[in-house]
Amino acid sequence: MKHVTKIVMYLFFGIVWSQENPTIMRGGYDKVLKGKDKIFQKNVASHVKKWHGAGQWNQFGWRVETGPRTGQYFIGTFNHYWKDFDERVTTKEHDNDWDRITNAYIDQDNEYAGSTFWSLLPEISYNSKSSTKIAVTFFYCEANAYQAMLGIMGKLRQANEKAKIDVSYNVYQIEAGGSNDVIAIVIQMDGYADMAPISPSLKDRYVAAFGEEVWLADYTTWTNGEKWSETEIMTFLPDISSPASE
Repeated sequence: MKHVTKIVMYLFFGIVWSQENPTIMRGGYDKVLKGKDKIFQKNVASHVKKWHGAGQWNQFGWRVETGPRTGQYFIGTFNHYWKDFDERVTTKEHDNDWDRITNAYIDQDNEYAGSTFWSLLPEISYNSKSSTKIAVTFFYCEANAYQAMLGIMGKLRQANEKAKIDVSYNVYQIEAGGSNDVIAIVIQMDGYADMAPISPSLKDRYVAAFGEEVWLADYTTWTNGEKWSETEIMTFLPDISSPASE
């Protein structure tokens, strides 16, 4: 019961924190026309330098390295309140420049095109840091298991803290623009070497924190609640991204 109470408190205070802090991000995938990557990046870099610098509306870019979206770009803006998207004011010059880039270099025949909103869940994320690569796993969940799976992520954070494990990740939940009940775990990496198994294993950390019985119950909940998942690795592109905040 003590563990259950602690998880409930984690989630409750996390919800309060999220309401009072900017946790909303919006992003989408862009498929660049064949042979246009270099000039696309050059034009986006110029655009970002002029309109998305320090103190301006942030914009960050990654290039997808694995999976069906390999070669595409993920462009997103982070750390917003919902109202920011109502109150944002752009100039005609800005909008025309982005339209020019989109019309000249983006392949409109892209089944993965479209914008999605996500919210960061800092209360169940762990040891977040900046990184040169990320491994993003999307978990598509059964509706009746979704909240329980978020609770399991809260327990995993506690297990990681107890083990003092050297990993870093953020947890997001989808808000709009795609399938409902989706969790995204974004592992922050310095390179592909961080894909290697680590010790102690996830199971060993979980058992050490909560015991074998809880591990077996939560493992069953997770595996039964997961419809499917997919992972893609992305490389951060600082030249087409806003400068990091101080």
